Amino acid sequence: MLSGGDGSSDQPKLFGRAAASGHITLLFTVQAESQNPLNQGSRGVGLCIDPELPACEVIANATLGRGTVTASGDFADGRLHSTVIEEMTHLIPQTADYDWSFEQICRLPIQQGFGLSAAGALSAAMAAQRALKLDEVESKIRSFHIAHLVERRLSGGLGDVSALWVGGVDLRREPGCPAFGAGSSLGGAGVVEGWHDEIRMILAWRTEAAQHTSSYIDDPDWKRMITESAQNLLPTLMDGDWDLNRWEELLIAATKFADSSGLSSDANRSELLERAERSSSGHHVSSHLCMLGESVVILPPLNTPLSDENIAEISSRLKEEGLHCTVATLSSDTLR
Repeated sequence: MLSGGDGSSDQPKLFGRAAASGHITLLFTVQAESQNPLNQGSRGVGLCIDPELPACEVIANATLGRGTVTASGDFADGRLHSTVIEEMTHLIPQTADYDWSFEQICRLPIQQGFGLSAAGALSAAMAAQRALKLDEVESKIRSFHIAHLVERRLSGGLGDVSALWVGGVDLRREPGCPAFGAGSSLGGAGVVEGWHDEIRMILAWRTEAAQHTSSYIDDPDWKRMITESAQNLLPTLMDGDWDLNRWEELLIAATKFADSSGLSSDANRSELLERAERSSSGHHVSSHLCMLGESVVILPPLNTPLSDENIAEISSRLKEEGLHCTVATLSSDTLR
């Protein structure tokens, strides 16, 4: 569990903590051409998720100082947290008057397509603002603004932050950081909507970390194949209301995208899918790649939720196939 520090310094400490959900992208475009990082991102669809506990949790401690940043736990090299503090300082100059230490725990594996860099950036920004005792509503908006900029600076996910703004099953209609409303000077041109239902799912992954997202979204050939594939599928998904009646349509589109983009055959992902499909054979579920990890999500139809018995049997088979797995649920309260 996370702790609040060892209390070894006589210097008064500020303290804040926050938690965020993860995000699975099922299909997406790459749209990072804008010179304004707030308008870079992706169109696409995905799922905001949590295992039994929040996908990511961060504690921030601060003492008066000169803006140094240290980190422990996951993302312990401090690059993510340093970038959060840099972006936060642009909006809240007093941030630089403190030395910061962050402790982060992720309850899903890093770099496996679960949106944990976005979740970490969101949690760190919110925890730091809570340490400074800033207004909760304004802090939440700033956290999403900051996290989007951090993701773009570090070539992380294109649409995870935008998706987490709405929660549930997201449809990102326009790329970029979400627009936060007429009264806010923050955010970008992003347009996103989501719906929520009680959905349990199984996540499975290989033990090895996958290629970093940047190896795909910064590669011209991959960017073209990914974007062309998604653009062929998105018009139908964007037509009409975005609600739970689109679930089966979404799952079909996700499978088509994985195949037509070439992602299902890269990094032996087709073999990973085969393992998942063998493990879930006989159950009324479908397996889908989590972009851009080497992981899958096993999903039921809405009218036939996964039972405890289903989960136990599929999980046992996945472990026999040499995969790690856990149960997750759809999340609507994505930053808390």
